Amino acid sequence: RSRAAFKLVQLNRKYDFLSTSRVLVDLCAAPGGWLQVAAKTMPVGSKIVGVDLEPIRAIPGVVTIVGDITAQKTRQDLKKLTGGQPVDTVIHDGAPNIGGVWASEAYTQP
Repeated sequence: RSRAAFKLVQLNRKYDFLSTSRVLVDLCAAPGGWLQVAAKTMPVGSKIVGVDLEPIRAIPGVVTIVGDITAQKTRQDLKKLTGGQPVDTVIHDGAPNIGGVWASEAYTQP
């Protein structure tokens, strides 16, 4: 789904963190490349949840939430989907939406 997935493959080759992860959350997960890598690499039965403002096409073994992680409802949905289990891996490859005036937008980002 994305070339960025190769970054996660490289990180996992070096640190081997996905093979022991049981509950993973991917923030800013669209289009879902990192979720695909996690689903192929993590142990069977692991919980994998992706959160993004944009919908993500279905990936076997992965649940996604369309929402803003800073919103209370999204955090509540995330807790429900993880079944109250502690999240042992959080991955994130997002960037703020900017329109071209980086210096002023970086200052005003929430």
